[in-house]
Amino acid sequence: MARSKTIRFYDIPLPLDLPKAQNWLHDYHHHSKVLADYMKAHGAGSSVCHSMNSCLTELRAYLLEKGIQYSPENAMYWCNENKARTRSYLITLFRLSDIFCNGSVQPANAYPRSVPYSEKLFAPWNNLLYEFMNTLEHTRSSSNSVRNCVARFLYRIQQDGITAPSDISFEVLESYCQTDGHRSNSCYVRYIYAIGDILLFMADKGLCPYGLGWYPYFRMHGQIFHIQDFTKSQIAFLQKIRLESQNFSAERFAGFIPDFLQNFRKAGYSKTPCKVAKFTLYNLLLFLEMNDLGYQKAIANVWLEHYKLAGGQGVWKQARRVLRLFDLYLQEGKFVLQPIFSEKELLCDSLPTWCKTELYEYLELKTRECWKKSTLDMIRASITRFCLYLIGRGLTDFSELNTDILKDFNLSDKHQTTYGKNAYNIKIRKFIKFLERKEILPYGIHQGLMATAAQKEKIIVVLTQEEKNLIDIKFKADNTFPIELRDKAIMMLGLKMGLRACDVVKIRLTDIDWNKQTLRVVQKKTGNELILPLPTEVGNSIYLYIKDARPNKRTTSDYLFVKNRIPCDSLSKSACTQALKRFLPDRKVYGSAFHVTRKTYATDRLKNGTKKQGIADLLGHKDTQTLRHYLQFDEKNMRLCPLSLTETDLLMEEGHYENL
Repeated sequence: MARSKTIRFYDIPLPLDLPKAQNWLHDYHHHSKVLADYMKAHGAGSSVCHSMNSCLTELRAYLLEKGIQYSPENAMYWCNENKARTRSYLITLFRLSDIFCNGSVQPANAYPRSVPYSEKLFAPWNNLLYEFMNTLEHTRSSSNSVRNCVARFLYRIQQDGITAPSDISFEVLESYCQTDGHRSNSCYVRYIYAIGDILLFMADKGLCPYGLGWYPYFRMHGQIFHIQDFTKSQIAFLQKIRLESQNFSAERFAGFIPDFLQNFRKAGYSKTPCKVAKFTLYNLLLFLEMNDLGYQKAIANVWLEHYKLAGGQGVWKQARRVLRLFDLYLQEGKFVLQPIFSEKELLCDSLPTWCKTELYEYLELKTRECWKKSTLDMIRASITRFCLYLIGRGLTDFSELNTDILKDFNLSDKHQTTYGKNAYNIKIRKFIKFLERKEILPYGIHQGLMATAAQKEKIIVVLTQEEKNLIDIKFKADNTFPIELRDKAIMMLGLKMGLRACDVVKIRLTDIDWNKQTLRVVQKKTGNELILPLPTEVGNSIYLYIKDARPNKRTTSDYLFVKNRIPCDSLSKSACTQALKRFLPDRKVYGSAFHVTRKTYATDRLKNGTKKQGIADLLGHKDTQTLRHYLQFDEKNMRLCPLSLTETDLLMEEGHYENL
């Protein structure tokens, strides 16, 4: 006996007395029947028809349950709420929407999906497709898939009246992406990449902007940044400099990206930073082209600020590094590998003109005198603090300054230490002398800013025996990570040789004489050259670091200690403090960071009976006076030098010391 034919809902006549709220069912049943006939006429198999009917039936039940009528929007909302069904139901909903809106299934959603669109293309599109396919290296099946993806896209925009690449716009792409449906996410991704590839191919030939080729990709990842989502102040700024930015057009900006990325990879960056670099630059390019902007560093900073707030916190710092390296690349005309530090707005830039004019002239003078950057920064900070006080007092010119104002400033200017206050006052006093020489102020007014003097005795802090034992345990442990081997070598140089952090990070490979077991050190503080014996355990730790941890293949630097990430240049002295913290994470710092290892080294030498002159030679001191602070820790030898109670005026009277 033959199996009875399944009856579909659209085959059952609707009652004549339907409630008014359900009148939409007439059109829904009719259009469902049109879609079923269309699928059957085009040779759809039983499984495809079953999936289509299941989708239409479940959607009908959902609409009746919710008491709402059919619309493409309601259908898509239902589909999105039932993500497990999206892959097989989405194309059915697109076809049903075509019938409701256009009366028939549109070519973009036609069945079967592998329609030979290339046979329907105009000659210019077909020629372009043929050229594009010749640039690819795919298997036969893969090539057919790519050809169908691209031809389908070209046929769709051809149906919309687009006859040349120059006619393709971001609006056209967005419209296509919104209406283009696929059975699965993997299918969608394949089509997106194919569309992006053909557009980039057109861009390489100069037929369309590069941003078009990246639009489908970034849309797929939800990384399209629309200018209307920026703040009002950002939008106003971008509109203000739009015309000026065209001096460096987005097209010209795009031309520099490939060479920069190639040099970026050659520099030794790993896969993830290279991917971030590519993503960042092309996303910025897309933003520039979508909003008719050219490239400027200020525009890149605005985009970067929005990128951070829009969900790019995870890679924001990497993106910032890429943009700064790229800007440096444009300035220098070549790729320059160097550390990128965070840029902060200087407080002095917000000062009024009468302050900035004299301050900048004074800083320029000090720069010509070859002062170090750290000193110049200190001068800038000191004078800026002074200028802010004058502004707060209502001054509008330096000529209004007098000794009373200077005294009031000195009293109100708070610092944590006397040393800090003196350091600031010295810089400000010299600036006032500069104003005196320019005859802006009367000579001698600088004497109104007095220095504060106070004697102080520093408490010498050294490592305890427990801390030294803990370091010894960690030193003997087996470590394989590069940072651990580097920390070991740094700690040994501090504990076993008493080197300062600034000298440790400046050791060069050529400073080590393995045959003589010596280490050459040029002290940064004094400029003295020392040739020190290299203890065996220090030499071993350095050897292991060079052999197993130092990135020798990624750096040409001759410094012993280098960074493990690009650029692999020399470390700052803070790396020594970080090494100490990793060895002793629970240790509290009392005004002495890595320098505590040098003090511990000197104290241990004293306890072991080394002569003071010998210790001074090892430390690079000119004399032995600086070692007096360490004597208090030599308890064993200190007990050999007791003082007479009589000499100290401590008398054994009235039984105060009977129990001693």
